[in-house]
Amino acid sequence: MHALKRIERLLHVGNRALLLVCKVATIGLVLAIASVICAGVFYRYVLSDALSWSEEIAKFLMVWMTFTGAPIALREGGHVAIGLLPNALPARLRQAAQLATFLIILGLMAVFVHQGAVFAWNARMQIAATLTFGFSLFWIFVAIPVGGALMFCIALEFALRALRGVAGDPEAVEEDRPGLVAAVRE
Repeated sequence: MHALKRIERLLHVGNRALLLVCKVATIGLVLAIASVICAGVFYRYVLSDALSWSEEIAKFLMVWMTFTGAPIALREGGHVAIGLLPNALPARLRQAAQLATFLIILGLMAVFVHQGAVFAWNARMQIAATLTFGFSLFWIFVAIPVGGALMFCIALEFALRALRGVAGDPEAVEEDRPGLVAAVRE
């Protein structure tokens, strides 16, 4: 049990660092999207000379924003969840339900990482249509395995905590979040 707790703690520390990078990246990407869209509107309606690349760049930035923001939402409990049933269960059963949920997330994220990497690699020779400098779509699609790997790390930490709770560790039950919704308190 102590080994699980140590591994979970190491994951927690590593995940905090990764999530800080994700938060900064997500904020930067939102600002970049807003800037590109504003520039596109200004050029189109004020200067009557549309930017051919603004919409495509905004879409590419949004893909990255999605995959840098999703791990933050998982950590903070921001994804859609139905908390009524799990919250009505006794602590160990709630932990078992959370463990099952996080095992499903881990499996799905493993698929995201593998298939996303294959998808990105296959797109390496494709070039963005409106960009004149030969920008490979690999750099857009690599967001899928990167985001999947980040979410895998978060889900692994939570799965280990739920596993400790199922095994009867009272500390894991005390650290329990209602359902899947609540931030980890430090």
